[in-house]
Amino acid sequence: MSTAPAVHDDRDALRSALAEVRERTLSLVAPLADADLERQIDPIMSPLAWDLAHIAAYEDLWLVHRHTGRPLLHPELAATYDAFETPRAVRGDIELLDAPGAREYLRDVREHALAAIDTHGVDPVVHPMVLRHEQQHTETMLQCLTLARLPGYEPPRRGAARPALGGHTGLESVRVPGGTVGFGAPGGVFSFDNERPRRDVEVAPFRIGRTLVTNASWLHFVEGGGYRRREWWSDEAWHWKEEYDITHPLHWERRADGGWVEHALGGPQDLEPNRPVAHVSWFEAAAFARAHDARLPTEIEWETAATWTQPPAAADAALAPGRYATSPVGAHPGGAADCGALDLIGNLWEWTSTEFDGYPGFVAHPYREYSEVFFRSGYRVLRGGSWATQPEIATPTFRNWDLPQRRQIFSGVRLAWNEETA
Repeated sequence: MSTAPAVHDDRDALRSALAEVRERTLSLVAPLADADLERQIDPIMSPLAWDLAHIAAYEDLWLVHRHTGRPLLHPELAATYDAFETPRAVRGDIELLDAPGAREYLRDVREHALAAIDTHGVDPVVHPMVLRHEQQHTETMLQCLTLARLPGYEPPRRGAARPALGGHTGLESVRVPGGTVGFGAPGGVFSFDNERPRRDVEVAPFRIGRTLVTNASWLHFVEGGGYRRREWWSDEAWHWKEEYDITHPLHWERRADGGWVEHALGGPQDLEPNRPVAHVSWFEAAAFARAHDARLPTEIEWETAATWTQPPAAADAALAPGRYATSPVGAHPGGAADCGALDLIGNLWEWTSTEFDGYPGFVAHPYREYSEVFFRSGYRVLRGGSWATQPEIATPTFRNWDLPQRRQIFSGVRLAWNEETA
């Protein structure tokens, strides 16, 4: 688990947290040649050098300009490194800072941000937000590095995953009793605007997968014709699958002998049957669920299941930054939720059936472009965090979202059933 200290009004704790997050960001790209940082590896991803400079621009905007009123360090770069002014589709075609220039921008802004702490103290919203923004971008950068399949790339200080307990397929379920439950982020802790306001909701009893669906179960789906059975796919999903010739998860590849490998950070490896299937779209997840007389959980159901009377210790959680890979399903039994579901936090993001929208009473804060502009636009909510997500972000109430066709995200599938049909 991360050792980053909590950020309240402690200036030393904030400096330590900023340094730790930055060290991780830079360590991920340290093994790369500048040419790999500067090229656009995939059209749906940014050049990694753009991510670095965007992190700097965001920090300059919030920790220097908005926090202190001082002018931006490089106002001429603000539009280029604004995610809305410069969408991903054009980031590989315009003039950007080269890799040394992006690193210099990071260093210079950080110097100004630290000076601002000395003069203006710690903002309880802005500083945690900027820290988490950089943490979110390191996960995006890991998505890009996984897509790149760079020969010989090895992330820093990779740890070992726990062995599996065995016997899990992702098709077994546990009962969640439902009732009146609190939903959304509690007061007194940092949360993003789309996690609020907290409210009580009524939840009918249901069943949810004990674990994420495994590679073994998905392989059975693939080899059993799952990508050819029209009745399991919605019209939109079938059109997408046919247009792009989707026949298996993104990073799977069939060997000449008929076996399968999975491409991951560090290179291809034999497909491990007891790891969770990863890099599948919402379209694929929904089709798999229909094929098994199941469905995807709503995000209210997911959050209801993700309840612990006694939160698990770090050693018992699936969340383990530094592993740079999934854990076999069920490898962390000490982290079971009260309902008995395993690995709800930190193995893979889990698709829900819910379209991304604001909660009743939503108020955008501190800016509407963080989440409000994505509401009711076809994005689906994911919950739980992945192996690439930092612990400060991977909480039971944090909401991620992506388009239903996207597969670059570290996403997996947990099934759900109505209690009367399970």
